[in-house]
Amino acid sequence: MSGFVDLHCHFVPGIDDGARTTAEGLELLRNLKGLGFSRVVATPHMRPGMFDNDRAAIVGAFDGVKRELAALPDLPEVELASEHYFDETVFRRLLAGEGLPYPGGHSVLLEFYEVDFLPATAARLFDLRRNRLVPVIAHPERYRCFWKSHDRLSELVDSGAAALLDVGALVGKYGKEPERAARRMLEDGVYQAACSDAHRPDDAEDVADGMRFVRKKYGEEEVDFLFRTGPLDILAGTVGK
Repeated sequence: MSGFVDLHCHFVPGIDDGARTTAEGLELLRNLKGLGFSRVVATPHMRPGMFDNDRAAIVGAFDGVKRELAALPDLPEVELASEHYFDETVFRRLLAGEGLPYPGGHSVLLEFYEVDFLPATAARLFDLRRNRLVPVIAHPERYRCFWKSHDRLSELVDSGAAALLDVGALVGKYGKEPERAARRMLEDGVYQAACSDAHRPDDAEDVADGMRFVRKKYGEEEVDFLFRTGPLDILAGTVGK
């Protein structure tokens, strides 16, 4: 199948922990195209203290690599957003219109690490929704607070957020606990979509293995939902409608 949309990828070189060179980013894109992805959204990190990228820096880096890719064949369409680390600084940027939502401006990718999803988090996600931004929670299966139970995540999804699966987690890319959590969340229908979160060309192998797992256990219709229909709904801002 083709026509898949990857909502989370790090092919822009030299701006975070993703591709190190344009050639490496190009190889990654070609590998994803071979798996059926016709659109790939670059999501460089915006994480103060680790990746001090603001909107201007990310746009500049993307525009530079896009010019280099423009004349090359056999590549997916490339678009731009950011993976926003959801601290106070980035939250304020998003409210001020200084973040990088997904193309179309309806949804925004958020990253959390080693934190519990407290009531204050839910309130902030509600603030984003009031600003007409669907919060998209990146790779929740990798957050320790959801390893034993994803009830809190399900509550956030029921309230209008979207959960985005890193498909490599299904086949052990990040260890046993994320693998078990990913499989349980997938079985329970928590995810709105899946992505590659690819940083290197070889990451496409884990994506392929994860897609095979979904296809074997749930069928082609679920693959289509996770990698085409679901991502398109996120881009359109129609999650939960």
